Amino acid sequence: MRIVVCSGGTGGHMFPACALFLAAKRKGHDATIITDKRGEAFCSNISGKIVLNTVRFSYENLLDIACYSLLTAIKFLKLWIRVRPDVVIGFGGIFTVIPILIAKVLGSKIVVYEQNSVLGKANKFLERFADLKLASFRLNGSWIHVPPIVRDEFIKNSMHEYKCDGIIKILIIGGSQGAASFSRIVPQALATLSSKERENIEIIQQASDCDKLGQTYKDLGVRATLKQFLNNVAEIMQSSQVVICRSGASTLSELSAIGRPAVLIPYPGAADNHQFYNATYYKSKKAAWVLEENDGIAEELGNILRQILENRELLKKMSSHITGISTCSADDFIELVERIFCQSFHY
Repeated sequence: MRIVVCSGGTGGHMFPACALFLAAKRKGHDATIITDKRGEAFCSNISGKIVLNTVRFSYENLLDIACYSLLTAIKFLKLWIRVRPDVVIGFGGIFTVIPILIAKVLGSKIVVYEQNSVLGKANKFLERFADLKLASFRLNGSWIHVPPIVRDEFIKNSMHEYKCDGIIKILIIGGSQGAASFSRIVPQALATLSSKERENIEIIQQASDCDKLGQTYKDLGVRATLKQFLNNVAEIMQSSQVVICRSGASTLSELSAIGRPAVLIPYPGAADNHQFYNATYYKSKKAAWVLEENDGIAEELGNILRQILENRELLKKMSSHITGISTCSADDFIELVERIFCQSFHY
């Protein structure tokens, strides 16, 4: 098949999109990935990617939006004529709207994938044009539930036995939307513990203020490894016992693949509060704790850390619960698309 993978530029959209693109190439399909300027950073290792400009949508820049839309339409039309894709797979984000509408008019089959528990604005608009609607959470209507797509490196690290004896290693990741607040919340939570309790904790954290934060942990007597960017998250997650993180769909699927219980702190600014609803689903499966970012969060987190130190069996149970929330490889996703569409194209 000739496949175009189309994704908005956030990590939550791009991580599964890139995984799917690479799987399609491995399986011999003629695949192309297209994204906006923000998404370029997430597919820097992919040759042949197509990156189009992006623009901030607001009532104040309607002329810019009109020009952007026209240029995007022309560029994608040229791409469509050159590639003539059988299938265009959209991963969400406003950027995907124009390419998918053009592809629909020109006869491509449209797959729309929603990975969050709340339908994104772009996918909510595009669902009426889709030939196949897939979602990693159970959504109303004709959406077909599929396990969330997980990057290959997390699949490779998913077979190890979970152990929580000895020092509790805590991985803290949050990206630009979590680094600053987590650097404040976690030390405050650790300060509520006794020095003896803190001796049994080790921190591995993605942070923007490594020097200052490092001194804070040193003053608390907590072992800590701090980096501005963690390029081997799957391996670090596999060697950790607990993760403190946001609750974007990609992060949750990675936790599930490796089987790591988590303290989820939903990003308050997420569209339609979808991170909170994502997290609530995992809490309902007894696979995670959920904390809202408010004045009492440090004390609540301290209580959870104390509970973890006192009850290792709880961690083991939560690990089994989160592992039970199924995930799929990008290869599985491609095989589903093949089964549905290949006959239509006489492959």
